Amino acid sequence: MVGCWPCPVGSIQKICNNRLSSGTLTNPVTGHYWKAISMDQNAPDLDAERIPYPEYVLRILFASFYPAVKMAVHFNYPLDTVKDMMTLALWQEAKRKHSTINLISLIFGKSTRTVKALSARFNKGGFFNQSETNLMRRVEDLLRQSPSTMEELAQSLPHCNEFDSTRLAVEALVREGRIRELPARHGGRPTYEIITRHLDLYSESDWEGRIDALYEHLEAVTETVRRRFLSDEPDDAKARTFTFKARKADVEAFREELLAFIRERTNEMEAAAEDDPDSGIYSVYAGATLREDD
Repeated sequence: MVGCWPCPVGSIQKICNNRLSSGTLTNPVTGHYWKAISMDQNAPDLDAERIPYPEYVLRILFASFYPAVKMAVHFNYPLDTVKDMMTLALWQEAKRKHSTINLISLIFGKSTRTVKALSARFNKGGFFNQSETNLMRRVEDLLRQSPSTMEELAQSLPHCNEFDSTRLAVEALVREGRIRELPARHGGRPTYEIITRHLDLYSESDWEGRIDALYEHLEAVTETVRRRFLSDEPDDAKARTFTFKARKADVEAFREELLAFIRERTNEMEAAAEDDPDSGIYSVYAGATLREDD
């Protein structure tokens, strides 16, 4: 199965003209986008429908949140922490792009006092060490210290009058395969322990380099989305997603072949563009992963 990001029907200039003249986008854009995601050749005929351009942009922004929110749910981060991290990330990007507090305040729709408070919080640092965690993450953190019974965990966690929150969190973590129950011995109570494969990887020696590489990868992906969906020249960016069934050894070999080919061809193209004033800087990204059923 191939997933592609096709250029909307006609040119992006037609989209801009529609946006400027009527404030809307005609359905061929919507229909094309729907086909790109569903891969359904029998998409309904929606020619009579229109989508406002601001909604079109917001839908793209909403879809762009998917990687972050999927990981947040997977690792059981509470809503307040996710909101704080999103606010901080927004501030970091605004600070990188704009030079003055007043301009950032205008863009955020917040007072300069609020923006200065964000600036102070970001510049102070330590946010990632101070983030609140929800009950499920606190259970995992306690079990990383030592295996514990349900009662021992409950003594270290906040009490809830409405339901047994500790039991609910432990049972959810067991279902997710993040912790496991150890059989009780000699009539005692069962204990729980963390499953090794879910230990954090922050202790790896080059974790900062890996985060920098992640930023670079996401920068290329973001620019692809922006140019493909929102720019006047959508043909400057293209992307394809291939989903298929294969053996692990074959995929590993294919991945090495693909990366070797990309390295060779990009080196050739860079050499050819050395003295060409019309050349530009491009990013090509590649990845292969095993898919999991949600």
